[in-house]
Amino acid sequence: IIEKNPARMLDLPTPQRTVQRIPTRSEVEKLLDALAKEPRHYRLFYLLSMYTGCRRGELSALQWSDFTGTQNGLLLTVSRSRSSVPGKGIVEGSTKNGKSREVYLSSDLRGILLTYKRRKQMEADKQRRKLSPYLFTDEHGQLIHPDTFTKRLRKIYAAIGFPREYHLHTLRHYFVTSLLHCGVDKQTVADLVGHADTGFLERTYCHPQQAQKEQAADSMLTMLRPDGEQIFNLAAACSPKRHSA
Repeated sequence: IIEKNPARMLDLPTPQRTVQRIPTRSEVEKLLDALAKEPRHYRLFYLLSMYTGCRRGELSALQWSDFTGTQNGLLLTVSRSRSSVPGKGIVEGSTKNGKSREVYLSSDLRGILLTYKRRKQMEADKQRRKLSPYLFTDEHGQLIHPDTFTKRLRKIYAAIGFPREYHLHTLRHYFVTSLLHCGVDKQTVADLVGHADTGFLERTYCHPQQAQKEQAADSMLTMLRPDGEQIFNLAAACSPKRHSA
């Protein structure tokens, strides 16, 4: 009879955490240029993903009634999600953590949404049907499958030469990382994207980009040479002296 489990004596390797790659500012500008050529529903879907941090299922389930006008823009209440369930097809339910949350949208996005809604209303009037309560429908007012947005974005990424590791969720990563780099506190960011606490946020999103690493190096250099001379004097002092023959 074995009294102890020998497996407990093994030293298991610590799993390596995969760091998500985040688009640079120039890549985002390139993506926005590409989205300007896309059909309206794709364009709006990806813009909202980038500027609200909403998940794919949450965006797919958005309804016009989820938006409330404010003095400076719109207030979006995220409370539902649409996802694919094996054997059941597309099922609508609550968000991933079962809670609703609020996200504020700028006046620019409010204008884009109003224009989009007018276009959708024109489509509905032309076909003599009611406007769908959902934002993301096709030209006949039918809900668009969530996978459609994923596949379309991969084609856009490929067309503009983005890394294959980029996906739809990358836009959510961009939203979170951008807010953190702008100095927004972690708990506020966690609330905006539907995380209960900052733990997952810190493990998944808190990683500097190349630009931030360069900025950190510049900051250190400035601190070392406030008058622009110290570091060069130090370098000269540390260099080997040549002895004359």
